[in-house]
Amino acid sequence: THSVRSRGDVGSTLGQSLTALVADLDSPVTAAPTGIPYLDRIGAGFRPGELTILAGRPGHGKTALALHMAKRAASDIPVWFASLEMTRTALAMRWLASDARINLLDLRTGQSLDPEAYRRLSQSVERLGKLPISIDDHGGIGIHNLRRSMMGRGGLLVVDYIQLLTPPREIQQYKSRTQEVSYLSRALKALAGQAQCSVLALSQLNRSAEASPGALPRLNQLRESGSLEQDADIVLLLSRDEQDETAATLQCAKHRNGATGRVALYFDGATQTLRERENDDPAVRSLSKEAQVAQSFGR
Repeated sequence: THSVRSRGDVGSTLGQSLTALVADLDSPVTAAPTGIPYLDRIGAGFRPGELTILAGRPGHGKTALALHMAKRAASDIPVWFASLEMTRTALAMRWLASDARINLLDLRTGQSLDPEAYRRLSQSVERLGKLPISIDDHGGIGIHNLRRSMMGRGGLLVVDYIQLLTPPREIQQYKSRTQEVSYLSRALKALAGQAQCSVLALSQLNRSAEASPGALPRLNQLRESGSLEQDADIVLLLSRDEQDETAATLQCAKHRNGATGRVALYFDGATQTLRERENDDPAVRSLSKEAQVAQSFGR
């Protein structure tokens, strides 16, 4: 973990650091679960002071996966969801559709809902309503707003997504998106340490990720990356298979303190649910060679 440097602070000796380490081993900080068993097994859960980047192309399910992760983490820690793209009503509807296993379109229109669906809805409303999740969907959210919300709170901060955060005026004057995103990345990492919270920040991938159909995205395709890759403790890259709408791949492309790898996910478009693929899910119809490798990885 990181603390704020005070005047006259010249650091710690190695002996002091080792003493603190041994004390931490006696009472280790447990990572909050992600809802993706593979990530939890390799130690890529949510820990205080760490920044996780979840990146993917538009429409590939970043928000659906973030909602899945936030709901699972909220069973253990409070969650603050800063939504710069969707309203709190839209997010709540997605959570409800996924949890109750009800078609999102039917939920939005109120049509085709039978008594059984209403029963599941009622149970989900009660279940979700107990989770410690707060949503901020105000426009123009900046780092100062997030810092004010998270200081003394702990838990998990989800930012959807980093390129939509409002940078300070002194950064805007440079008129460089790379510099702006680099500032925001460093600021989120600093916020994680100062507030002793975990940060999950969603990010876009640039268009080069679409240049090679069937290929999995790479770290250098983070949009306006600047220092995104450098600042993050964990980088997750999400991609969907073009030939099978139910197939997705999640890569742990960077893990500062653990293993990397990839895992196959299942996407249910009707309920906008994205989760780790299970043995009883429908068989994948057609996968690229790289996605076939991911399908069997870590099973």
